[in-house]
Amino acid sequence: MEKCTKKITDWLIRCDAVEEADRELYEYAVYSIFLTLSPILLAIVFGFLFGAIWQSILIILPFIVIRKFSGGYHAKRTGACLVSSRLLLVLCIVFSFCIKCNWLLFVFVVLSAVSLVSFSPLENENRMLSREEQICYKKITAVIVVIFVIVDLLLFLLHLDTYMICISIGLLLSAGLQFPCILKKLIHNDK
Repeated sequence: MEKCTKKITDWLIRCDAVEEADRELYEYAVYSIFLTLSPILLAIVFGFLFGAIWQSILIILPFIVIRKFSGGYHAKRTGACLVSSRLLLVLCIVFSFCIKCNWLLFVFVVLSAVSLVSFSPLENENRMLSREEQICYKKITAVIVVIFVIVDLLLFLLHLDTYMICISIGLLLSAGLQFPCILKKLIHNDK
C-alpha cells in the first residue's frame, strides 16, 4: 500500500499536478483514499466471487458510513487490518446466505442501534476528539443509524429479505466492532 501510495504521488509530481514540497500531504491523502475505497473494492471482489455483488455492497455500506463517525476497534498495523477486514467481510457475506429474515434479527438490529448511539463516538488513540467533535459525531452517528434502521424496517415489511439481511449485518458489524473498545473502556474505568 505504501509503495502504491508513493508511486501515485510521484506520478502526480511528475505531471506537475502537485508540488514536491507537498509530497507528505499528498501521500497521506492518497493513502486515505485507498483506505476509504478498499472496503468497497473488497466487497465488490468478494461479492463477485460469491455471486452476490449487491449484497456485499449493502453489507459494507452501512459499516463504512457509520464507522466513519462511531469509531470502534482498530488493528495496530495496516497488514493486520487488511487481513482481518477481508476475513470479516467474507464471514459477513457467508452469514448473509445463512441468516433468516425475521423479527429476532430486527430486534438484534435495534439493540445494535441503541448500542451504537449510546457509545459513539469511540475515540482512537491516534486521533482524539475535542468535546465539540464528540457531540457532533454522536449526533451524526445517531441520525445515520436511525436512517439505516428505518430502511431496514421498510425492507423487512416489504419482504425484501435479502437486502434487509445485508443492511442488518452491516449494522451488527458496526456495533460488534465497538464491543472490544467498550469492554476495554469499562475495564479501564473499573481500575
